Amino acid sequence: MIIISFLPILIVFIIVAFGIGIMRSNTKVSFGTRKIRWILGGYTFILAIATVISLSILPDHKNDQKVATAAEMNKIENAQNRAVNNLYSGNLDDLDKAFFEKKKWSFSTDKKSLDIVLTEGETGIMSVLAERKNENDDEIEASYYIGKSYIDGVDFTEELHPPELLLNGQQLTVNNPTLVTVSFSRFSPGFAYSQFSKNEHFSQENRSSVIGRDFILLKVPNDIEIKGDISWINE
Repeated sequence: MIIISFLPILIVFIIVAFGIGIMRSNTKVSFGTRKIRWILGGYTFILAIATVISLSILPDHKNDQKVATAAEMNKIENAQNRAVNNLYSGNLDDLDKAFFEKKKWSFSTDKKSLDIVLTEGETGIMSVLAERKNENDDEIEASYYIGKSYIDGVDFTEELHPPELLLNGQQLTVNNPTLVTVSFSRFSPGFAYSQFSKNEHFSQENRSSVIGRDFILLKVPNDIEIKGDISWINE
């Protein structure tokens, strides 16, 4: 159901009334010839129609989040790269600063050997990092970490799907996340305004995108032999 507020209706009413007043006016002092009056009146009717159409196509969900600048996104991207590079040396201090944990898994197994199979999907092959736990508790822990992603400065990270992990016997299969279709509209001032505006929010500085890095971090018991195309940390 579409609910139109009172203020837009009042604006349309004023525009229509003003247009009718122009076309019916007989005074030469205010608007000159009849032709000019009809042009102005017709223009106000077009504005009224355009207002009604605009109200009917407004999105159901409005997002007022701040649009990130290219400098902000570059800083986020650098932080993700730095955190991943530090992981290989066992430094997890920057992990939670640059990424967030979207999903966790826990698998119980009594096998002493585990084959990790990475299936190639529409987005390629998932990166898998692994570290050994100090204890032998027969529990395989997995966490999916993802960094922020932007399209034209708009954060759409929450829309991304996690991968699928399946344990069958001594084989752990990692299926890549499915693709996500994101549709959104954004209102911005016209060129006539933007070229004179000093507000950086509307500059070309904002027009860029960043696809955040993502990976799975495995924590495996110390006595399990791991086979597969993965990268070890702390080793």
